[in-house]
Amino acid sequence: MPFKIAALVFILSGAGVILVFLLNPLLSLLAVLIKGKKPVKTSSIYPPVSLITVVHNAQNLILDKIKNSLSLNYPPEHFEVVIFSDGSTDDTESKIKNLGNGEIRLLSTSVHEGKNSGINSAVEHCNGEIIVFSDAGAMIEKDGIKNLVKYFADPDIGGVCGELVIAKDKKRFSGAQSDYWRFDRTIRILESQAGSISSNTGTLYAIRRELFNPLPPAVTDDLYNCLSVVKQNYRFIFVPDAMSFTQARSIGPAHEIGRRRRIVNRSLRSICLMRELLNPFKFGIFSINLLNRNVIRRLLPLCLIMMFTSSLYLSFYSPWYKAMFLLQVAFYLSALFYGTLFQKASAFGGAARIAALAYYFCIGNYGTLLGLMDFITGKQFVKWASVRINGK
Repeated sequence: MPFKIAALVFILSGAGVILVFLLNPLLSLLAVLIKGKKPVKTSSIYPPVSLITVVHNAQNLILDKIKNSLSLNYPPEHFEVVIFSDGSTDDTESKIKNLGNGEIRLLSTSVHEGKNSGINSAVEHCNGEIIVFSDAGAMIEKDGIKNLVKYFADPDIGGVCGELVIAKDKKRFSGAQSDYWRFDRTIRILESQAGSISSNTGTLYAIRRELFNPLPPAVTDDLYNCLSVVKQNYRFIFVPDAMSFTQARSIGPAHEIGRRRRIVNRSLRSICLMRELLNPFKFGIFSINLLNRNVIRRLLPLCLIMMFTSSLYLSFYSPWYKAMFLLQVAFYLSALFYGTLFQKASAFGGAARIAALAYYFCIGNYGTLLGLMDFITGKQFVKWASVRINGK
């Protein structure tokens, strides 16, 4: 009987792992094959646009962000740049005032209240019909705004997520992050073709202002805005031709664990508040993708733990399970190798790339596990101090 129970645990946990990585693309691909790609109309439209960036103590990022924002190829009479300083105590605000020359709308609060509070205030004071959100560390491609906005010519489109390009840096595990993003990008393309994406990125995205609902304090703005748009029966799509460029989103294991922990906690809170979107009878394939991508995916660390422990027990009884156990051991050892011998890892070529992916996978899932536990215990992340790359 213990053998049968352990085997069942292994099968269920293994199915959970496979489900996380394959269900979204397979379901979306099947929907496209059966019903065809959902069309999207585009045209060269230039509605009033407000580009919003919320910052906190970003003095080493803000000048580049302003220069990039002012260089974008969009009719200036229909374009405004709004920067909200969320209780900055450094030279962020003085640098904005010195460089903006009246072309930048600076809004601020003397108290650090969190990004979502800043977004709510900025949207309330902006003039655009289309609201574009972008991080301080993201440099938008010259035609990035145009390539976002043209999709709003389609009345069914309520939100658009742009492409994120991560610069590679040998000093960080940015290569693994880039590889992960390419896989994530494929899923978003398929989801867009089937209807709407179930996960958004805050680096560069846009929504119709009329669809904006004030953000609660402890949710991820990008996911919550995406879900809010879909809830109002509009599509939210991913487009690869609206690009933004950023350095590695994590500078090391501690930063990645903290980042993932915070995102998981806040995204689960977003879904909890928007739980009616999990009804497939009303929202179809989007509900299934949302459940798999943002709920079941958060349970992946538990599946990995159960798969490892059950295969360890079963390895004493079956050579097949022993092989499965040893494969997992090899995977985790490669991650350990990369983490402890990083400076020498590049000498191993392709094997180092696999080890980097294993390392990033393990670090990310540890952060996910912590975020899941935080959510269960009721811990909330309303505001935090960002870690800047290269002192930024």
